[in-house]
Amino acid sequence: MKIFILLLMAFISNALFADDVDVVVEPKEGVVNESFFVTFKIKATGSEEPYISFTPYGASVLGKRSQGLSISTIVINGKFTTTKEQAVVYELLAEREGQVYLRNIKVEMSGKTIPVKEVRINVLKEPKRVPDAFIEAEASKTKVYLGEGLDVNYYLYFKTSISANDVKEFPKLNKFIKRFHHINSPVETVQYKGQVLKRILAYSARLYPEKTGNAVLDPMKISVQMIENEYGGFGFGNQRYKNKDLSSPTVEIEVLPLPTEGVPASFTGLVGEHEFNFIIPKSKYLVNEPIEIKLEAKGKGAVENFDAPVIFTDNNLEAFDTKSEVTEIGTQAAKKLFEYTMLARGPVRIAAREMALAYFDPGSGRYIEKKISIPALEVSGQAIAATGSNNPKPEALPVPEKSDENGFLNLLFKDKKEKAIEHNQVGLAGPNLIGQGRWFDKGFLVLNSILAFALVIIGVHWGLSGQKSAGPTDQIALVKRDISHMKKKGLNYSELYRVLGSLDKTNKMSSGGISIINVINDSGLAGESKEYFKNALTFTEDGSFTQSKSAGGKRVTFEKKHFNELLKHL
Repeated sequence: MKIFILLLMAFISNALFADDVDVVVEPKEGVVNESFFVTFKIKATGSEEPYISFTPYGASVLGKRSQGLSISTIVINGKFTTTKEQAVVYELLAEREGQVYLRNIKVEMSGKTIPVKEVRINVLKEPKRVPDAFIEAEASKTKVYLGEGLDVNYYLYFKTSISANDVKEFPKLNKFIKRFHHINSPVETVQYKGQVLKRILAYSARLYPEKTGNAVLDPMKISVQMIENEYGGFGFGNQRYKNKDLSSPTVEIEVLPLPTEGVPASFTGLVGEHEFNFIIPKSKYLVNEPIEIKLEAKGKGAVENFDAPVIFTDNNLEAFDTKSEVTEIGTQAAKKLFEYTMLARGPVRIAAREMALAYFDPGSGRYIEKKISIPALEVSGQAIAATGSNNPKPEALPVPEKSDENGFLNLLFKDKKEKAIEHNQVGLAGPNLIGQGRWFDKGFLVLNSILAFALVIIGVHWGLSGQKSAGPTDQIALVKRDISHMKKKGLNYSELYRVLGSLDKTNKMSSGGISIINVINDSGLAGESKEYFKNALTFTEDGSFTQSKSAGGKRVTFEKKHFNELLKHL
């Protein structure tokens, strides 16, 4: 029972204060007789400086400093609320190998004491050897609210040169809404765990969690071809190529639910700061005149999940399906544009008002309302009544009782043995060309024969020209033939280049103005498919142009889903 009560108290403490104090240890694993850093990230609404105390076991405190003070002020229900976020960093020295503890951690501020759970640091006897090449996922945040955005970058680190890399499997990221970033990252030199390494950005995306609990950034798998130098006894050396498969470790993301208290009725479901803009060309319309209005939502949240709010309602207003479009703004923000179309079947009068739209601010942990002005809407005029029994019928047009024997058609085709063409009678729709006729009949027959002969000549010409030049349908058939061949025999540079060149619909490559990489980047393919084709081109270019294997003798993987998407964009 005592253990249960202690566990319950610890759970309640974490639930109450988890958002107020966050402890980060860097590096995550220490080394004996080397310092490490413990950072306390504190959020407070008061102006007092926090007092931090703890008891170290197996380590000694070398120093302390304050870092990263930020202050934000918001207005809620006419009251100003100021939130202060600051970081206090302690430098400690590990004295022994094994586990080092920070116990009895307390943070005192604003007249209350916030207990923090015990911190454990694993200390190594000597630093771990960094591999020659590895891939790692780096998330901008590991604790977020439901619907809050975070960025993830998958970096490929290496010590020596890499001749080629081939993506074996992209991360699935199933529990997130994904926005893939365009990657154009050069090789950069960085410091990683005390060593100087090179790295390139292999994959990048903006993510929005869709469920609470623990979400996982699953591995990305890459095959690299590394260059190793071997030297003989007389200083001579040669290069050796070595293939290595890499997989990034998983990263857990803690997804917190949104607060249930104080949720306004105008909450849009968006998390993070947003702006809203309403657009209407005019406020006065006539009956049966289309009414077109727009609403724009812009911010860092998942606007993809934002549903169109109702702007105008009236019994005489007929609303059609609302169109929406999402456009990315940089790498972290996006905007969603709603286009409303309505038709007034009768007079409408709607007064001007203010419309509230709310979002959740993860920094302050509060819901924020923003108001937009909705002008008055007036529709005047009368609806056109449907035709009924009380409405007079239109007068019938007069119909001639008999045909005009001197009419143009009767004069043209008049014959002693034929009757005159009468109006409103079923008969021949054209001249009779059989048998003896007048000079006009014979001329018409000759003209008809000439036209038929011309059509035959044109058809033969088109048939021959169709064999010489392929149209869009023939081009797609050729592309499908190349794709089918590569599926059976494996990727090769020549056929892959020809298939991807079909995306150049305006034939810009022929003038030398752009490269095949530019064509891929400017296409409508998804970011994942773009990276696959660029990597495949790079990998196959080092090998033979007619064989399906790379220079290292390893087949390049054929992934059907990317080629299917390519065919959709032709």
